[in-house]
Amino acid sequence: MPECAGPLWPCGLTGAAACLSGVRGVGVIIHGSAGCYFYPSTILHSPIYCTSLSDHDIILGTGDALVRTIDALQGRYSLLAVLCTCTPAIIGEDIRQVLDERYGESARILVLDAPGFAGEYEAGFQSALSALPLSLDVHRENSVNIDGLSLMDPFWRGNLQEIQRLLLLAGAGCGATLCAGAFSWDSELSSATINSNPDLRSGLGEPAGMMLGLSDVKKTLAALEDRFCSSGGVISDHVIPDAEERVISACDKYQRRFDPPAVALFGQSRSMQAIALMLTEYLDAEIACIGSRNSPSEGPFPVEVARDFGKVSEMLDRERPDLVLGSSFEQATCPSAAFVGVTAPLRGVVRLHARPLAGIEGSLALMESVLNACMDHQKGSQ
Repeated sequence: MPECAGPLWPCGLTGAAACLSGVRGVGVIIHGSAGCYFYPSTILHSPIYCTSLSDHDIILGTGDALVRTIDALQGRYSLLAVLCTCTPAIIGEDIRQVLDERYGESARILVLDAPGFAGEYEAGFQSALSALPLSLDVHRENSVNIDGLSLMDPFWRGNLQEIQRLLLLAGAGCGATLCAGAFSWDSELSSATINSNPDLRSGLGEPAGMMLGLSDVKKTLAALEDRFCSSGGVISDHVIPDAEERVISACDKYQRRFDPPAVALFGQSRSMQAIALMLTEYLDAEIACIGSRNSPSEGPFPVEVARDFGKVSEMLDRERPDLVLGSSFEQATCPSAAFVGVTAPLRGVVRLHARPLAGIEGSLALMESVLNACMDHQKGSQ
């Protein structure tokens, strides 16, 4: 087991960087040390810049380092976002005033307070999103926004493509994609928004449903089909029944050979609740525990906060599950169980294709991975 007592889930700084680095036209500057920059820059795989503050800057003021960085980026982005880390926050420096004096109040530069002690990843993501000058067109009703997309999510590309496919089947256009894909900070948002990750709801536009977990996917697609009335019933009459029958048939076949697995899930609270519900409904799985990276939410299954190796190890030692859904941390902590990766980080594997976790194909891919992992585990233990 890895020897580490540090947190397993990033703070609000990484959440803010994940949000803004997924928006076209925005240059993200982490105003802090190289250590603050390292984690988000490696996990997001997107251009991010850093002022790389030194001891000299901390003593004499960080404004000059920030101005040098901004000057080097002039003309490359239509909007700059400065994420202030612990250093300027602790010394109480007024970064906004420094920038106004240098560039004027009309400069397109956002300044966000994002020190590590300011909150969770999700809070940083939402704070950054709310700081963008977005406009909502209440009369734009022929398309639907997609929110819950984050560059930190290993499944964001697949989720985006899958939900776009389903919107097309339902007869709807795709509006803004918050915050990845072709989404630009000056995009005009549609009046309704569909969600791909319940832990990252934007709150922008009329809620049009959630696309994680097959039961919610069915409800959402039925509502979209009724709303746009142009699919001819192809989703309700053919696409969903076919997908559900494939899941039921595969799970029944598995249960004729093996007992349902006891499952431990680790990740964002609402997302793991949705996945757990699907596992119990189709595979009759026993949910041994859910370890939440963020603040626990209400749901049908009990949730415990699990943000460090100590808590993760305690839960896995206590429950001894047959199957673990989580990150590479849980895989390393419990190598004796079957494993399916559902949250970052997922290390030691090559990921090239856009695999979804949301939508119909995401549900099928998840259940496929679960069944294959469990069968491989059963074969290995014989």
